[in-house]
Amino acid sequence: MAGSPADWADITAEGETIMQSFAAAQSAGLPATSTEAMDAAEAARDQISRRFYDLSHDMHRNLGDSYVTDERFTATYESVAPGLASYVRDAIHANADRAEA
Repeated sequence: MAGSPADWADITAEGETIMQSFAAAQSAGLPATSTEAMDAAEAARDQISRRFYDLSHDMHRNLGDSYVTDERFTATYESVAPGLASYVRDAIHANADRAEA
């Protein structure tokens, strides 16, 4: 769980790496259903589960939906790359579908 300044530095760095994985997949023209995008979504889900709270794939879908419906989340993703919020949401949904298959 998060707590110390070092923990927060690690969480921030890990989150940035995940964000860049999404951005790289999108920039490469890979669909949100690609292995690379779904792996980034799983890494994001895993980080939340390890660092904060248990996050099921179904709950991750709900969180992903908020990335496009909550302007605060949207602004964060869109500051990295235009369209990234929707791309991340779609990758999260694809990853949840993959986990259920």
